[in-house]
Amino acid sequence: MSVLVQPQPGSGSRETSGARAKASEFSRIRLLLLAIAVATVLPGCNKPAKQSPPKIEPAHVEHHVDEQDLNRVTLTAQAEERLGIQLAETLFTEVQRRRTVGGEVLLPPGQTIMVSAPVAGTLSDPSVGTGPVPGNRVEAGQAIFTIKPLLTPERDVLTPSEQIQVAQTKANVATTQIDAERQIESAKISVDAAQIAYDRAVQLLKGKAGSQRTVDEASAMLKLAQEALTTAETRYDFLAGIKLDEQAGELESREIESPVAGVLQSLSGAAGETVVGGKALFSVITTNRVWIRVPVYVGQWREIDATRAATIAEFGQPASEKSVEANYVSAPPSANSIATTVDVFYELDNSDGRLYPGQRLAVTVPLHSRAKSLVVPFKAVLYDIHGGTWVYEQMAEHVYARRRVSVEYVDGDNAILASGPEPGSKVVTDGAVELFGTEFGVGH
Repeated sequence: MSVLVQPQPGSGSRETSGARAKASEFSRIRLLLLAIAVATVLPGCNKPAKQSPPKIEPAHVEHHVDEQDLNRVTLTAQAEERLGIQLAETLFTEVQRRRTVGGEVLLPPGQTIMVSAPVAGTLSDPSVGTGPVPGNRVEAGQAIFTIKPLLTPERDVLTPSEQIQVAQTKANVATTQIDAERQIESAKISVDAAQIAYDRAVQLLKGKAGSQRTVDEASAMLKLAQEALTTAETRYDFLAGIKLDEQAGELESREIESPVAGVLQSLSGAAGETVVGGKALFSVITTNRVWIRVPVYVGQWREIDATRAATIAEFGQPASEKSVEANYVSAPPSANSIATTVDVFYELDNSDGRLYPGQRLAVTVPLHSRAKSLVVPFKAVLYDIHGGTWVYEQMAEHVYARRRVSVEYVDGDNAILASGPEPGSKVVTDGAVELFGTEFGVGH
């Protein structure tokens, strides 16, 4: 039996609202479950990344300080006065350019003197000491040999042949003495002529009608003539001292001396040897004046200023060693076609005998061109144990910093710098060495 139920009015609306409520609650539950699932999955996906090793620096400096900051010295006013600090300004001025080339020491013409036996006789050592050997320095008047003439006083009456020999010896000595006198007169005339030529060249140069080269040539000729006169006078004095003992029939023994001071170059005789008159016995070279031969490339030699002196320095000497100056001298022209060089000559005083023929030197020759460069007094430049060059620059009152400089060359009392402090900066001149010692604690 079926029962028919009639819906009450308003019941459908309630059922619809309940279904919607259930659907909304189901959606909230599904969202909650989805959130829980996501929260559960995400921690597994976010795995920690692999950490990279720390970066290692190739070098590490504990206290990095600029070199200039390490070299600062601060003094008190009393310390400055005690050290005698004096300042000079760094200049950027026009200087004459120079070029350093190699040179060779030579002996000028006429520096070698040959001494011969005045008469025939037997040689022996000097009466005092022993004779020098080649290479030894000898003084003017120093005995090299003693010669004993061949005539002996064994008989009071000479044989005819011995009488002829005595007469011939007298004639030879007299002729040699006369010739020596003529050489002195000739040398005096040459000196007078050379002096006149030199005076004329100097006057022409003062009147701007001559050249420095003419003056140099005249000066060289005057020096050669004076040396020839000295040699002739020494030879005459030697020959004038020879005396003949006519009664005994012998010549007195006489020492043969060096006419000039110099170096004994060669010996052509020996003690105990019998020599004839006129035989060469020894030669002496005078080294009190030398020439410096400077080979210069043919494309550059015309740039050299011959009116200014060149600076000479020895190889291997400390950079602080003071250089010497040599004047240009007019010499016989010479060149080397293979090396394409032309020789330029300078004259240098060598009274101390420091230089030897054939020695190589560093020659800084002046050029005609000029250029601007940094210039400081040379006494402001200091050298360390490694050869580095420095100056002390004043940074502020009583504050000094040691600056590294590069010296290009030295010109007199000034140092020409390739690099250094800024122009106008103050550098220490007097007291620089004492300041250097103060910085490094020397004497503390």
